[in-house]
Amino acid sequence: MATTKRESGGTQPGRRGVIAPILLTVALLAAAGAVVFWSISPANTLGNLEHEEESAFSRIRVRRDGDVRAMTFVRGYGQEVVQSRVNLTAPHTLVAPYARAMFASYLYQPQPKRVLIVGLGGGAMVHFLTHHDSQVQIDAVEIDPVVVRLADQYFNVRAGGNVRVHTADAMAFIEATTDRYDLILMDAFLRPSSDTDATGVPTGLKTVAFLNRLRQALTPGGVVAFNINEHEHMTDDIAAVSAAFGHAAVYRCPPSDNKVVIATEGALATDEQLRARSRELDARFGGTLPFAEVLRNRE
Repeated sequence: MATTKRESGGTQPGRRGVIAPILLTVALLAAAGAVVFWSISPANTLGNLEHEEESAFSRIRVRRDGDVRAMTFVRGYGQEVVQSRVNLTAPHTLVAPYARAMFASYLYQPQPKRVLIVGLGGGAMVHFLTHHDSQVQIDAVEIDPVVVRLADQYFNVRAGGNVRVHTADAMAFIEATTDRYDLILMDAFLRPSSDTDATGVPTGLKTVAFLNRLRQALTPGGVVAFNINEHEHMTDDIAAVSAAFGHAAVYRCPPSDNKVVIATEGALATDEQLRARSRELDARFGGTLPFAEVLRNRE
């Protein structure tokens, strides 16, 4: 997700809160469709309505504005939250600022062989990986079968080749998997309810045990990218991720108030290494994702 500045009220980058001893207020995701508050917008700015459907988890709309198709989730008060946006003529480009920031993870793990995406949505990150890093093995986990079907029907994202799509609860999947991942992209949220925080993060998925299991699913040198939405306890969430993994870097996602946190057990790359890697990645990806610009948004 990504929150707009006006909606979110902003966050001071330097603040850090107290880590709860039992529940780490981590704005991960996990059990559901990757809700992207990248743009909370009036419906008339999102394009024409192509499809609307109620699932067991969300009320989902598909809209199209020219070449850009969006999947949105409708909140109980009628507000549409953009889950993902895909340019149909160039689906491998990342439209959402938060999605570009998620791939700051490549600055810390530039050669992932196996990637886990938690929260499929419209599959923008799947498109990016299959186009730019076609040898990567991808597991995408999505709890909502309606989202999986709509991703196939409207966004051309489905299982096949090096992509496996799992319709499953992310917590159960991570607990059961014996696979190890070089990169995990955490970007899934439920519709806010009594079982979630204000951004839709399930409270049952914010325990120390869950974070420990997530860390165990990494290969040596592996990293996790967390999309954290702006909310009252955002600084606590960031501090919790850093404490759980030992090392973390925070990236801004302008113009939204989202933050992306890159976490790893190993030491973070130095400034000099990051600058060198950004140049190498810019050349490797042909400038479609400006890593040097992404790096400038590091806090």
